[in-house]
Amino acid sequence: MASSKAQRAAKGDAAPEACVADIDPKIEWLDGANTYVIRLNLPGFKKEDFKVQVDSGGRLTVRGERPAGYVRFHKTFQLPPTANPDGVAGRFDGAVLSLTVPKQPATGTDMVVARLAEGKEWCAAAEGAATATASTWAEALGGKGQLVVAAVAGLAFGAFLAHRLLNVTNS
Repeated sequence: MASSKAQRAAKGDAAPEACVADIDPKIEWLDGANTYVIRLNLPGFKKEDFKVQVDSGGRLTVRGERPAGYVRFHKTFQLPPTANPDGVAGRFDGAVLSLTVPKQPATGTDMVVARLAEGKEWCAAAEGAATATASTWAEALGGKGQLVVAAVAGLAFGAFLAHRLLNVTNS
């Protein structure tokens, strides 16, 4: 993409820096079940006026320059650790640039680690509050923690009964 200023400078009638307007486009960040969607409102731009890049550090950069009126913008977003930067896709409808970033599939281990992190955050917040205290990890995880304990106990009891029944029938 050739810069408008570079084209004017080559012709000998370089535009002063004051003629360039840096804009800050309206941005919308949506967190869906399987994707993140970033929408930038860019009226007056064309698809070839901007460039989208993702670097190895998980930073998504969008730059654009519109020759008519010498308008430009530059935005950088740090993608969350759950994002898959290799699958970024974009669509431009003439006024809005929509960038879709897929989320990495969550494994069971990731979900447990995330849930424990939430529990630790909750405990830390509860310790700071005078009215709320958490005495066990099950309370920190809320009602779901007690449900997990009940499920594990039921599974263990069922395995014990199955083992005993098999031993009795094989004797």
